[in-house]
Amino acid sequence: MKNALYNYPAECSPAPQILEAGAVFPRVSVSPRPRVVGSRARSVLCSVCSLLMLSAASSWVRAADRPNFLFILADDLGLEWLSCYGSEGQQTPNIDRLAAAGVRFENVWATPLCTPTRLEMLTGRYPFRTGWTVHNDVPRWGPPCFDWNREICLVRPLRAAGYATAIAGKWQVNDLRTHPDALDRHGFDEHCVWPGFETGNPASPERYFDPFVQTNGKREVRRGKFGPDVFREFLIDFMQRHKEGPFFAYYSMVLPHPPMTKTPRNLDTTASGPALYHGMVDYIDFEVGELVKSLRALALDRNTVVIFASDNGAPGLKMRMRGLDVVGGKTKLTEAGIHEPLIVTWPGRIKPAVRDDLVDFSDILPTVLDVAGTKPPENVLDGRSFGPVLLGQTARYAPREWIFSQLGSKRVVRDKRYKLWSDGRLFDLTADPLEQHDLATGDAPDSRAARQRLQSVLDSLPPDVKLPFTRSIGE
Repeated sequence: MKNALYNYPAECSPAPQILEAGAVFPRVSVSPRPRVVGSRARSVLCSVCSLLMLSAASSWVRAADRPNFLFILADDLGLEWLSCYGSEGQQTPNIDRLAAAGVRFENVWATPLCTPTRLEMLTGRYPFRTGWTVHNDVPRWGPPCFDWNREICLVRPLRAAGYATAIAGKWQVNDLRTHPDALDRHGFDEHCVWPGFETGNPASPERYFDPFVQTNGKREVRRGKFGPDVFREFLIDFMQRHKEGPFFAYYSMVLPHPPMTKTPRNLDTTASGPALYHGMVDYIDFEVGELVKSLRALALDRNTVVIFASDNGAPGLKMRMRGLDVVGGKTKLTEAGIHEPLIVTWPGRIKPAVRDDLVDFSDILPTVLDVAGTKPPENVLDGRSFGPVLLGQTARYAPREWIFSQLGSKRVVRDKRYKLWSDGRLFDLTADPLEQHDLATGDAPDSRAARQRLQSVLDSLPPDVKLPFTRSIGE
C-alpha cells in the first residue's frame, strides 16, 4: 500500500528496527530495468531538449568502448581549499594533477547542503521537482526517504546496460534498517557505507576512527580502522574484481565533514577543532592519489573516467583564494555555499582544458549516461549533458544559458556574469564574487537586462513538490 498523496511506499514510515552490530541483511533481487515514472509540473522545453540530445547520443559509444567511471564526491569541501582553484593556504597536489590532466570547470553549482545536492546529482532533477528542497538526515529523523518508486537513481540505467556498480562512503538518504534493500533497489550491486547517524544506534555516529560500516548487508564497528581507508580499500578491491569492465564506482566521501578529526597522516598533530580541517583536506588529496595510482596499477587508467566534485561549501571556515578571503558557506546560497569544484579526466580521450561553461549538479546524470552510451530514464530531467564538451563534440552541444540552485523556498539563478536571488537581490559575480554589492536598485542597462532575463527563468519554473518532512535543515 502506498501513500497516495506522496507516492511513498508504506514501508518508508514504520519505526526503525534497531539491529545490533554483526547483523546481516539478505540481498534482495531487484530487476535492473529502470522504472518509468511520470511527472507533475515540468519545464517542458528543457526536459524535451535533454531527452532528445541524450537519445541521439546514446548510440555513439560502441559497447566495447564503454568506459569505466570512478566518481569521487567530497563532503563539505569548498573550492577555495583546492590549490588548482587558487587556494593560497592549502596544497592539493594529487587533485591538481588530476585537474591538469583533464577538464576543470569554473562555473559549477550544487545546493548548499548534503542531501538536496545528492538527490539532484543522482536523479538529474532539481529540488523543486523531487521535493528534496531541504536536508533530511533520514536514519536520524525519519522519512521521507529516497524513494525508488518516485525517482530513478543514476546507477539503475547503468546496471541495466551491463555496468557493475558499487558505492562506498556516505549514504544517509534511506534508513538501511527499515529499507535493507534500498541500495540494491537504487541500482548498486555492492556497497560499503557509513549509513548515517541512526537514532537508537549508539555506534552509528562514528564515521572516522572505529567507524560503523555496512558492507553488502553486514553491519559492524570496524575497530582499529579509519573509515576513509575502509571505503577506499573496498572500492579498489571492487575495481580489481571488475577490471574487465565496465564498472561505475561511486566514492561518496565522508571527509572533510565535521566532526573535526585527526587522520592516519597527522596523528601526532597538536592541532584541534577547526585547525584539523587542513589535515582532513590533505587526506582527501591523499585518497585521490591512491585511487588514481590503483587505476594505473590495474591498467585501467586509460579506460576510466574520473570525476571529482564536492556537494557543498565548507562549514564556515576562512580560506584565502585568488586574493580574496572566502568564508565557507555551507547552508547558504551564497557562492561560498554552492559554487563547487568539478574535474573530469579520461586519459587519451579528454583533452586538458579549463572551461567556463555553466554546469550544475543536475547535469551529472545525463553526462555520465551520455559518455557511457546509455539511454536516459524516460522521466523529466532538468540536466543536460556536457559530455560533448569533454569529448570535443561541439556540434552536438547546446550550452546552458543559466544554472539554478535552491534551499527551502529560496531560489537563485545565474548566467556567466549575473546572479539573481528570488528575493530580488542581483549581483555581478565577475566584479563582485563575494556578493557584497546588491544591484537591485541599480539602473545600468546591462544589469537591468540581466534582471529581466533571469527573472523570466525563475518565473518559468514550477512550484515545489511537497514532501512530508518532519524535521529538516534549510527552510
